[in-house]
Amino acid sequence: MEYSALIFDDCMDETDSYENLEASVQVFQKDDRCRQIVVSCSTDWLLKLAQRPSPKMMMVQMADTPYIALLNGLKAVSQENVVVVGLSHIVDEQKLDTMLCELGQYPAIYYNEDLQAFDTRLLMFSLQLAIETNVQIDSYAMAVEKISNTPLQKI
Repeated sequence: MEYSALIFDDCMDETDSYENLEASVQVFQKDDRCRQIVVSCSTDWLLKLAQRPSPKMMMVQMADTPYIALLNGLKAVSQENVVVVGLSHIVDEQKLDTMLCELGQYPAIYYNEDLQAFDTRLLMFSLQLAIETNVQIDSYAMAVEKISNTPLQKI
């Protein structure tokens, strides 16, 4: 299954690290199923990352407001499936394989706050409707849970 990776993190948690960002990018670079890597995080980390551009990587400025940040990150995604990761941990390849296998069967998969996978169309619909109806959200998973009739499949 082909997918886009969306590394989305405000880089504020004490467990977030630039090293986790670099290692996660490398995991997705090596994965032939990953067609695109979208990185949306702090400006400082984006500037460091931009000094060594990588194939298939796109960088998106993290906005200050949750709605704008979530929308900007998702608008850059080009594939029908998206794996959303944070920076508290390095992406585990075995968990990634499990997520993608589950995503083939169900459109909204949740492992933890730092690893999720979605059908991009479901996620975009949920996010757009949350914005239009002014529903308070601060994550992609929250947009799907609050707006969609599709519950998150937790693994």
